Amino acid sequence: MRKVLLIVIIFTSWCTFAQEAFTPEKILGYSIGKQFTRHDQVIHYFNELSKSYPNQVKKISYGHTYENRELFICILASEANLKRIETIRQNHMNNAPQEDVALVWLSYNVHGNESSGTEAAMQTAYDLLTKNKNLLENTVVIMDPCLNPDGRDRYVNFYYQYGNQPFESNRISAEHNEPWPGGRPNHYLFDLNRDWAWLTQIESQTRIPLYNSWLPHVHVDFHEQGINEPYYFPPAAEPYHEVITDWQRAFQKDIGKNHAKYFDKASWLYFSKEIFDLLYPSYGDTYPTYNGSIGMTYEQGGSGRAGLSVITQVGDTLTLMDRVTHHVTTGISTVEVSSEKSKKLISEYQAFCKNKNYKYKSYVLDGNAPNISSLLTLLDQHEIKYSFGIENSAVKGFDFDQRVTINYKLKANDIVVSTKQLKGTLVNVLFEPLTKLSDSLTYDITAWSLPYAYGIHAIASEQELLGKLGSLSSSDQLDKAPPTSCFAYILPWNSMTHARCLTALQKNNFNVYFNEQDFEIEGKAFKKGSLIILRGENKRSDFDEKVNNIAQEYGVSLESVASGFVDKGLDLGSSSVKKIAKQNIGLLIGENASSLSVGEVWHYFEQDLHHTVQLIFEADLSDALNSLDVLFIPEGYFDFSSKEYLGTWIENGGKLIVMGSSVNAFTSLEGYGIKYKENATDTTSDSKEINYALSEREEISNTLIGAIYSCELDNSHPLSFGYSEHYFTLKLNADVYELKSEDIIKVKDKNAHVTGFVGANVRSKQEGSLTVGVHAYGQGSVIYFIDNPLFRGFWENGKLQIANAIFFVNQN
Repeated sequence: MRKVLLIVIIFTSWCTFAQEAFTPEKILGYSIGKQFTRHDQVIHYFNELSKSYPNQVKKISYGHTYENRELFICILASEANLKRIETIRQNHMNNAPQEDVALVWLSYNVHGNESSGTEAAMQTAYDLLTKNKNLLENTVVIMDPCLNPDGRDRYVNFYYQYGNQPFESNRISAEHNEPWPGGRPNHYLFDLNRDWAWLTQIESQTRIPLYNSWLPHVHVDFHEQGINEPYYFPPAAEPYHEVITDWQRAFQKDIGKNHAKYFDKASWLYFSKEIFDLLYPSYGDTYPTYNGSIGMTYEQGGSGRAGLSVITQVGDTLTLMDRVTHHVTTGISTVEVSSEKSKKLISEYQAFCKNKNYKYKSYVLDGNAPNISSLLTLLDQHEIKYSFGIENSAVKGFDFDQRVTINYKLKANDIVVSTKQLKGTLVNVLFEPLTKLSDSLTYDITAWSLPYAYGIHAIASEQELLGKLGSLSSSDQLDKAPPTSCFAYILPWNSMTHARCLTALQKNNFNVYFNEQDFEIEGKAFKKGSLIILRGENKRSDFDEKVNNIAQEYGVSLESVASGFVDKGLDLGSSSVKKIAKQNIGLLIGENASSLSVGEVWHYFEQDLHHTVQLIFEADLSDALNSLDVLFIPEGYFDFSSKEYLGTWIENGGKLIVMGSSVNAFTSLEGYGIKYKENATDTTSDSKEINYALSEREEISNTLIGAIYSCELDNSHPLSFGYSEHYFTLKLNADVYELKSEDIIKVKDKNAHVTGFVGANVRSKQEGSLTVGVHAYGQGSVIYFIDNPLFRGFWENGKLQIANAIFFVNQN
């Protein structure tokens, strides 16, 4: 017994000594806010913090970035609460009556160059364990010090390279002007603060399971804005989504008032109720809100231009220390209010979990749709429950394609997603066919409905439908022994899974063909664009085994045919059956390019298509073209007027693919076939006088903010292979173009608007507007994607168009 007591005394003494020995200055070698901390030092800091406070801090690694930097959280709690931390979590997730601790999650540096966030996280953690430790008696704080380590280290390394010693406060100095692409995005140049719902990036994918295992009462996303802006904190601006509860609104006001108390005392400027709204579901404030949290954004002036010190437009000097101090203040204030209102937070969250009374009780999804597996994967990631409908059950509901109420009978494989579940609010927001706007002044896109984004026929029903457990049934032939004497294997073409399979076949040196016409053979029907692997064109001993192994790997159906003679259509030796040449692909990058668009294309190739792409700076373009078959022009502000060599390359058979806003660069050039549609972009209003206070609202009459439109397709064209008669596009701006050659996809008619904000002055001008078009240019072609289908990587049904452009267009 004496030995045990002695060990306890020694351990207690050691912990006390370790805590007294720990200070940020001793660990880092400088005071927080005096310089920037690289991510490896941040990891070291929190490792040492957890060693010094082992009974109050628990560090949990949840993954690694694309550049292999660690992602982690730290749980901060009182000793008593950390001992029972799993019980606290279980009580919360089960809405237990004995739940008695509020959970606060603080997220920092989702934008890498908003660099004060991580510095503030380190100081806030220390302060919570020392001078503010009383706040942890009835709250547990979960802290993610850096959601975007790759971007943050990109910024910090830039600053260490160009920063003056000592710092230079003049904004003209290089240390205040990051080079392209800046530290804001992650490795693939994605904005991670727009990815919470879509989960396209590894940082989001690995964080969400951990977040879903806690679903905190309060979530704060710490940001920075322009150097001349004061601090922003809630309440948020309108529009609030209509599902946001009165309690969530009220708590935002309470938080704002508490922050204001501290800012007023220090004479710091701030603002609220402006700019940052709560609508778009993929932010670090809205996604938590739709999962029951009080989700909030805090914005400190600074960002990538601030450095360690900068002189603002009014002559004040803003330092990193100032920025850190402000974030620490609001962080501690958030925990303080959460502690004071812990009982109310708990009771209101439990009520949120129980009260799911939305107009649409069930969504029915076509379980045979090409992209259904991708959508179900997303639902699984969000822990959204679904079931399989009972075949032939009758349902009345809103048809997403026809946009009218119909009577419908469920088919085999149809999926039922109910809003009567824990994630029901999120289901309602992500699936609703029409998003209600309480205010048209909004910070982001206003439409995103998943059935349109994934191209899946859906019914929204006011009935609560019953379902059953099961799995998707399939007609795939994967369990059959591979034939040894077939004439050819044929794969369908209607999803990115098939595009990835094509890439794999070409990597394994198979010659792959596609058909330009529908055909039937041996009683089997095949659509345009089906992939054909001919034995006679692939003379190799492992032909059957390898083709079947690749099909198995990608989970695609694989049909074998014994002859090239077809029953309907053209034989497999017809000139209509074309070889898919391997493509050397380049992507133009640099300061004239949108880093976001570059990232979208880059990510598409490496993570969606599993295909290589060369990143090419503009200065190297003329030399690079000789080795390229395809060149992507991302969105941006390019000038090609002096690059005649680009036209020569296309004339000789090159394929140019132009994305979004970069179409503008070709409207004034000869031979490229594109121009603005006359009068369509004239959005000037009548010459009436406009009240100054209303000028911003008048301006939005000329805008189109991420709205969904119904389109008509030319299904005979290779760009449309794999698509049904329905396609819905996400339009991101109001520009309308005319093309001399082929309009492959265009807005259907004057009634084509589906959902999302469209200004009054541009609404009537979208009828028949071009979405995707091809212009022949000598032996090559130019493909224009007016509406960028790779926008933020979440418009799944648009991705196959890019694969079609790469593999099918301009094949001889």
